[in-house]
Amino acid sequence: MKKTRINKSNMFSLYEEFSKLSDVRRAQGKRHPLELVIMIVILSIMSGWDGYRAVGDFIEKNKKELIELLKPKKNRLPSFSTIRRVMKSVNFDELCVLFERWAKIHIRIKEKEWISIDGKAIRGTLSDDEKRFVNLVSLFCVEKKQVFSMGKVDDKSNEIPKVQELIEKFPVKKVIYRMDAMHCQKKTVKKILKKDSFYVLQVKENQEKLLKKIKFICKYFPIISSNITKEKNRGRLEKREVCVYKEGLDLKHEWSDIKQVIKVRRTVKNKDEKSEETAFFITNLSEKASFFNKGIRGHWRIENSLHYIKDVVLNEDRSRIRTGSAPQNMSLLRTLVINIFRLKGYSRIKQATRLISGNVKLMLSLLL
Repeated sequence: MKKTRINKSNMFSLYEEFSKLSDVRRAQGKRHPLELVIMIVILSIMSGWDGYRAVGDFIEKNKKELIELLKPKKNRLPSFSTIRRVMKSVNFDELCVLFERWAKIHIRIKEKEWISIDGKAIRGTLSDDEKRFVNLVSLFCVEKKQVFSMGKVDDKSNEIPKVQELIEKFPVKKVIYRMDAMHCQKKTVKKILKKDSFYVLQVKENQEKLLKKIKFICKYFPIISSNITKEKNRGRLEKREVCVYKEGLDLKHEWSDIKQVIKVRRTVKNKDEKSEETAFFITNLSEKASFFNKGIRGHWRIENSLHYIKDVVLNEDRSRIRTGSAPQNMSLLRTLVINIFRLKGYSRIKQATRLISGNVKLMLSLLL
């Protein structure tokens, strides 16, 4: 029976796109093209293998099939030390641009879709000079549980301009941006309005004057819409009460286009204790409380469906890759793998790695 080979020229072409990345390695003695190395790393991540030596073991285990399908020159595959050199040297900004091109082709976003933006530190990583964690910001499409774009920040305080940059570059209009209180910034709001989009921003003490006015509205103004949901999970009862108020203190003169104020009261009861917290939001949307209840709660999918998956399922939390651009490059490739799995219908990432692990031909077919 004739064996089928994967045609590298048909991969988005991911293989071809990777070949366009800057390669800072010296031409002399360079045996393996950049695109071959990165593709093997992706296949390794898809199989649940991580770390330089783990990728090396993946290559050794699947050597015959990798040679047959990828057809490297002289049938040579890279060693784990070559993998390390390449991943340290790949330009992360260029890789982000490539990632966004992939996302534009494969992720379809509809009007008024919720977009969560949040940052995450890669534990176990320290920059060489400033001794800080590597921090990445992701623009996450909540409904599809897929990341559209990413960016690196030096520390938590620099997350604000990076988020503004991601919003500015995002090609889709009329979406709803949901972010933490850190991003309740007038400049960020203007960036969102310039994109003909909407915002639901939490307000905390970092905007003391605004928060005071919002609490006044919630105390003395009539409720125009309310919604209550209850959910029991693992012996814990959670009640969420959302109230919507019309903006009535001319806040829009300072905070562009505010239409409504939202109060969310969350009560959690366990067997022996009860906790309650209240959060406040501003928005330029005119919607009912049930709409905001679902959307605001959905923001936490970025924690459960992205950060947790990368940390625990794909072992980012335990990674000791920490030099050069490798930490952020590996994190982006993990994100790409999550996107690909979900695009192909795998809702459970851990199960996907078990089902396809070691099947190089199947994994390559998912990348087409």
